[in-house]
Amino acid sequence: MNGAEQLTAFLARVRSDTELQQQLAAFRVEQWGDAHLPLDIDLDAVIALASDIGFQFDRADVVASQCRHLERFASFEMENAVVARRYMARIQLQVDRGGKPEAPISYYRR
Repeated sequence: MNGAEQLTAFLARVRSDTELQQQLAAFRVEQWGDAHLPLDIDLDAVIALASDIGFQFDRADVVASQCRHLERFASFEMENAVVARRYMARIQLQVDRGGKPEAPISYYRR
């Protein structure tokens, strides 16, 4: 199992183990994602605890997982921005045309 898989397995274990959650309470466990740790916590302490219970990952694995998470988040936000601009334009057209709605958007060519 590589470091990224070890990190994901560690996070799953923390979610199901109340004793671990208590040990890590100072690190805001409730804010951890499915496959990433926040970077504003003491990573060395978390990595050391993970190592003590048999999980092997390092700071590079944590940073890589954060980058993957951020990339997915940014893509999601960009897609939402495109959809929002499209609908804002449709609202403006409806206002400009005195309330007449535009035909529904068809995502399939005919």
